[in-house]
Amino acid sequence: MRYAILILLLWYADLTLAQDRYITLENSVNLLMSKVSKGSTVSDTASLEYALALRDSIHRAGFKDLEAEVLITIGKLHQQLGRMGSAESFYKSAMVLGSQHKDSLWVAELWDRLGDFYALEERNYVALDCQLKSLELLEKYDSSRLKIADSYYSIARAYIQLGELDIAEKYLDRATLLKSELRDTLRLGIITTLQADIYRKRGQYDLAEQNYLKDIPKRQNQSNYEGLTVSYLGLAQNYFDWGKYQEAEIHYKKALQAAETIKRQRNINLILLRLGELYIKTNQIGEAKKVFSRAVENSAQIDSRIYQINGYRNLYQLAKDEGDLKTALEYMELYTAVTDSSAKESLALKMEDLKASFTLQERESEISRLDAENKKGRQLQGFLIAGILLLLALITAMILLYQSRKKALKLVREEQHHTKKLLTEKEQLLEDLQQSNIQLIHSEKMASLGIMTAGIAHELNNPVNSIITAVEALKMDHSELLPIFELLSNLKKDELSDHNRFIELQGMLEAINFQFLSKEVSSLMKTITNGAHRTAVIVSGLKTFSRDTGDQFIPVRIESGIETALTLLHHKLNEDIRIVKSYNTSREINCQVSRINQVFLNILDNAIFAIEEKGQIDIQTFETAEHIIIKIKDNGKGMDAQTKNRIFEPFFSSKEVGSGTGLGLSISYGIIKQHKGSIVVDSSPGAGTTFTISLPFSV
Repeated sequence: MRYAILILLLWYADLTLAQDRYITLENSVNLLMSKVSKGSTVSDTASLEYALALRDSIHRAGFKDLEAEVLITIGKLHQQLGRMGSAESFYKSAMVLGSQHKDSLWVAELWDRLGDFYALEERNYVALDCQLKSLELLEKYDSSRLKIADSYYSIARAYIQLGELDIAEKYLDRATLLKSELRDTLRLGIITTLQADIYRKRGQYDLAEQNYLKDIPKRQNQSNYEGLTVSYLGLAQNYFDWGKYQEAEIHYKKALQAAETIKRQRNINLILLRLGELYIKTNQIGEAKKVFSRAVENSAQIDSRIYQINGYRNLYQLAKDEGDLKTALEYMELYTAVTDSSAKESLALKMEDLKASFTLQERESEISRLDAENKKGRQLQGFLIAGILLLLALITAMILLYQSRKKALKLVREEQHHTKKLLTEKEQLLEDLQQSNIQLIHSEKMASLGIMTAGIAHELNNPVNSIITAVEALKMDHSELLPIFELLSNLKKDELSDHNRFIELQGMLEAINFQFLSKEVSSLMKTITNGAHRTAVIVSGLKTFSRDTGDQFIPVRIESGIETALTLLHHKLNEDIRIVKSYNTSREINCQVSRINQVFLNILDNAIFAIEEKGQIDIQTFETAEHIIIKIKDNGKGMDAQTKNRIFEPFFSSKEVGSGTGLGLSISYGIIKQHKGSIVVDSSPGAGTTFTISLPFSV
């Protein structure tokens, strides 16, 4: 009995110590959370290190609920420091732990926080998905309804970023109405700011200005620098869109000062980029370079490659516009390096956002269907109640109706199973189509590469052969001149006036026919020079043709691409094929150079094939007010109406089997449409074919 009492006393002592330890750690977590959540909190690594140490202590103590709380705080600290990848990781870890050890309202608040995080990252569909999950839990478990209003304006912000302004305004109205019913005055400034964003996107700049200005005095009094950053940045963007550039600059600088006060690095970089765009707009190029350079330097220190890419791209464009090609090339190389490193990450984020978009569409469809079913169910319930009150005899009808409903539910389940199966099949089909599309584009690229390789080999062969031949002839001439060189090199000073030596030298010159040899050497040197120049022209054309700008649109003279394509196809031309060119343009167009060059290569190759080794190809360019027009006409055999109607179909080809992929004109059509242009063909049997391409100067 004595031992049992002792064991109970020890157990009670351990329990008391554990409770005291829990209270101490809980107070530490609450204090840290309150500090981090303030809009005046300065980002610093010391707080993060303290939070990580606190998390280790909580983890060792085994308090899972407190660990979930501190994980959120660590994520927030990473977010404030601009380390968005680490922030996302800790938020997700908190979600896993909190789902097991916290209540549904806590999980709902974390979903809302995740939505705000993804909204900041402009992963809008993922943000909206998180916030809708939060609202779903709040509507079930928040009996006070206080958090529901906050969820409404979070959803409104996501719809604003998606451009769905009418839907966003409806959610803002719901938030305002609910807060009015509950007499809740907290965080009303966010609703005002979001309404200002809607006004700005609709071009109602005066109304937007009024709303942005409303909450600035309050946030100044509270030293809420996060809120001030949002207000000043929104106001600056409003003035920029409004054309009031001086006011825009003032408020961009105020936003920058507020963000710098609390060291919000990602906000600082965003503001610097916007300020640089303003300086370019107002022709303050020196100031633009400074802010872009600073944005690049800051972005390199945090998880912010998208801002770094934008900074390098703008610095490259400024250097290029000033003619500083060396600096422009350096920035282009830095831009390319950062872009390559972030391409896979960017693709993964886009796929995640698209997946979230698809999930949202499915959910909306399911909600609409369930709403319709619920409405129908309520109607049936009313009829049943009325029937019970009226006649006891309708019990039989109720039983039949119940059986009918049971059968309907079974059919619904079967339909749901069938729908899921169809969805799986469609996803697999989409994946197969994507893979097929990649393979087809690769196939056409390889075909174009074959044409280029053959053209380069043939074009380089002639000048290289002429150089080799001339060099061999020079070697022979050198061997004939060598005895004279040796005689002259061995001639002593006292022999310069020796008549016999002069007679000997004259005889050697007559023997080798020096005058003829001199003319021949001059001719051979000219041949070598011409061959080297021709080789340089070919290599320059190849560089122009193969310059891959990816998705970037850059200014270029359209005729340079046509000339390069003709150079690469020169080996297919002969003296019976005449090329007639009429270039009448003076302006450059913005395009993806390598893709437009591929279009010219495909069309000119088809024209050479169509005239069958004898005929004429006319190439004409001219301008309209907004477009450049390219006409490529051949006097070949032409096409009938059926062939002409199918010429842009994938895999359709009038060539013999094995002579082409059937994808060239189809891909060319897609490239022109991607550039917001048009391509049409005019042809009839025996009258040749004309391709007319229209491209806008700026896409």
